[in-house]
Amino acid sequence: NSGYATGLFGKWHMGGGRDVNDAPFPQAYGFEQSLTSFEGMGDRLLVNGHGLSNENADVPGAITWTSWHQLANLHTDAAINFITTAHTANKPFFAYVPYDDTHSPYNVEPGHENDFDHITSNNDGKNFLGELNDLDKQIGRLLDALDNLGIASNTLVVLVGDNGAPNDALNTLLNRNGGLRGGKGNLWEGGIRVAFLARMPGIIPAGVVNSTTAISTLDMLPTYCSLAGIPLPEAPFAGENMKDVLMGATRPRVTPLLWEFGTVSAVSTAAPKLAVRVGNRKFMCNPDGSDKQLYDMASDRNETTNVAAAPANAAEVVGMEAQLMTWYREIILGEIGEPTVISAGEPPALIIADSFDVTGGNSTTTGFAATEGVNQELATRHTGTLAGTLRYIRTDALKPVAAHSIAGNRLTIADAANSTAFQLSADGTATYDFGPKIRGRRYEWKATLDLDDLDVAAARMTIGIADSPTPDGGVAGHDLGVQLDLVTGNTISVFKRIDAASNAGGTDINAPIRQGLPQGEPVSVRVVMQDSTNYSVYGTAYEIFINGQSADTGNIRFANNSRYLIFDTAPNTGPVQYDDFSLETLEAGPSITGRIPLLGLTESRATSVAGVEKVRLHWSTQPGRVFRPMISADLSGWIPLPGAGGNPMEVGSGHHTIQWLEADIPEAYRGRGFIRLESVR
Repeated sequence: NSGYATGLFGKWHMGGGRDVNDAPFPQAYGFEQSLTSFEGMGDRLLVNGHGLSNENADVPGAITWTSWHQLANLHTDAAINFITTAHTANKPFFAYVPYDDTHSPYNVEPGHENDFDHITSNNDGKNFLGELNDLDKQIGRLLDALDNLGIASNTLVVLVGDNGAPNDALNTLLNRNGGLRGGKGNLWEGGIRVAFLARMPGIIPAGVVNSTTAISTLDMLPTYCSLAGIPLPEAPFAGENMKDVLMGATRPRVTPLLWEFGTVSAVSTAAPKLAVRVGNRKFMCNPDGSDKQLYDMASDRNETTNVAAAPANAAEVVGMEAQLMTWYREIILGEIGEPTVISAGEPPALIIADSFDVTGGNSTTTGFAATEGVNQELATRHTGTLAGTLRYIRTDALKPVAAHSIAGNRLTIADAANSTAFQLSADGTATYDFGPKIRGRRYEWKATLDLDDLDVAAARMTIGIADSPTPDGGVAGHDLGVQLDLVTGNTISVFKRIDAASNAGGTDINAPIRQGLPQGEPVSVRVVMQDSTNYSVYGTAYEIFINGQSADTGNIRFANNSRYLIFDTAPNTGPVQYDDFSLETLEAGPSITGRIPLLGLTESRATSVAGVEKVRLHWSTQPGRVFRPMISADLSGWIPLPGAGGNPMEVGSGHHTIQWLEADIPEAYRGRGFIRLESVR
């Protein structure tokens, strides 16, 4: 658009072939003339002996069949012809010449296989060096052409690699990565640091090596535009203008460099998959935060000493990791913006309550069958948000099932051998995890316990909370339990029971908190908890009330996000009775936060947007195409997604191949809605 002739001669490698079948061809990016190899539309060089033929070659452009070792020569011929034609027409030009060499397999002109046997006897090594030598000659031909046309001082030439050499036997033999750690397929310097040479006689100082400024290929577009006096398009750019550096300045770069290696393949290594460089410091880690590495590029370019764990670097590591993860979240995952409130937290509510009241005051059977025994008439007994969804199951099956029933509108466990424990379940098999309902909130659980056993040696009953679905009986495993115990003198003592891992003392706690209660009389137990999800500290506060009076306070620590409520009795204990059990949250839950969700769209597939207020849409496209996002509540009647002022959105792609769009979902479609693309032109 700025009057330049544009040409591509070499390896396209950006779609239209084996890599990305639906990506645009070179012409879609503005290249007026091209000669590619294998990939791309237009004139092409294809190599004999690779299973290709002219059959079905119905895309535009002429095919020239050749040998591998001739590719660089033919691409150079085409580039020189293009440059000469542009110069003759008095047009400035941009020539992109991405040679296939020196990529494996290494091929040299027949008769030159041993030109470098004075360096190595390895056949791959000799062929690589021969191919590199030929590439050097082809680049020399390009430079000679500029000199002969008299335009060298007005033409910037940049030579840059795309990645380091594979860290293979040939790299070991020829030191192709200059001793840098790693190679192609990872983010250590051997994989990402490549040669960069620039030539423009009279403008760029000759023979100067800049070891101070880190330059990225992302910097090329803003630098080229600055040199050519072309304003940058109005779009975000990760690179910076390095015109002054090319002209001799030795300054640190301003913008950070960030990388993600998102493909796991045969060339991948155990290197971290994310990296950021700020000045001379390079930080690496994986998306989950593991494998943190920090290197000083000024003193340790080979990345031999990881200083991430050094106390003096702690703040730097935190800052660089935050910067890297923000970039990864926004650019790679597409989760943009600061966290926003998606929905308000759940209001305080009764989660589940059980009065154990059944018709006639007694269950007609015993046990834990779905609608019998302790589970009889749940629909009339249960109240709360989970009413009708839960039932009791045994988690300790030693005591006979016939010992469990409802009698006198209380859940009763008869005197029988062995212990018992039971919990609530949604499916009759797995114990129910209340964690999603209560963790991180203020809540209470309570029940009335009645211990009528007269055997001082055995009589104990407990109700407790744990982060494990099947904690051990007794103290072990209960993060917090309240136990009634018949003691000498036939009085009831109330004990708190806390597992060793759950309290700061590090030993099991089995301590009395109320004593001298009359045997045979019900005891009201109420436990209020301020739950903490910081599992590195003892941050969950509790207060235990016995018969309405505060009996104990303290702090415990859960180990994870799960919360289970457990009823258990000691061996040979009974009869004992539970009544008026309930679990209730006492404050609103935390607001649910998140970032704008990311949805990929196509013309053939509808994507749900239920529950979404704002969304970031993206789709693959050809430059110049125009699409209209469509929305429907029933997958049948589709209307254009309204934009500002209620007008239908139509989105043109310009020169882009990936189109992004942020949109508000109309309120009528937030309960049930679907979105897809429709091609306009």
